[in-house]
Amino acid sequence: MFSQLPYFIKLKGKKYKINVDFRHIIKIEEKIMDRSADKLETICWCLEHFYPFFYGKSGLILRDEDLFKEAWNKLVWFYKCGKEDYHKGRSGGTPQNRLFNYKYDDEYIYGAFYEKYRIDLTKDKIHWWKFKALLKSLHKTKFNEIQSYRSYKGDDKDMKDLKQYWELPLSEKEQERLDKLYEKLK
Repeated sequence: MFSQLPYFIKLKGKKYKINVDFRHIIKIEEKIMDRSADKLETICWCLEHFYPFFYGKSGLILRDEDLFKEAWNKLVWFYKCGKEDYHKGRSGGTPQNRLFNYKYDDEYIYGAFYEKYRIDLTKDKIHWWKFKALLKSLHKTKFNEIQSYRSYKGDDKDMKDLKQYWELPLSEKEQERLDKLYEKLK
């Protein structure tokens, strides 16, 4: 992190500009987390939005299997901030046990960044790696308080109530699956 942040990625020896702003990467993460979408379409969409050169040209990537794999692997490398174990921390895990969601917690993330760093996430362009470092370093904010409720595993009734209150909603697909299961159990 103390070296220069990447703004380009080499694919098959050629340098390509990448979308490094945290907003682009959050959209890519949301697309990947949407399990209702076709996997290949999702990967193509992500590659097109990560590498501006390929926007609207996913056929170029699909025709070259080596380019496709390399482009995807480097996107994943960038998403993990160049680290293998980057997301085994606070936000890791399955969608059901995540401690935060950018879509549902946006106002708390915004507030925490403004309170602690005076960064306006609606205006400031921030490299994904910087954003993740700052996000992981947040402490003593409402956002952190909510995460602590969601991660609570004890027996205190008030804390259990707070955990339930702050629980993230299920995805539409997961909710449909549970609704069908409940119908069968009636």
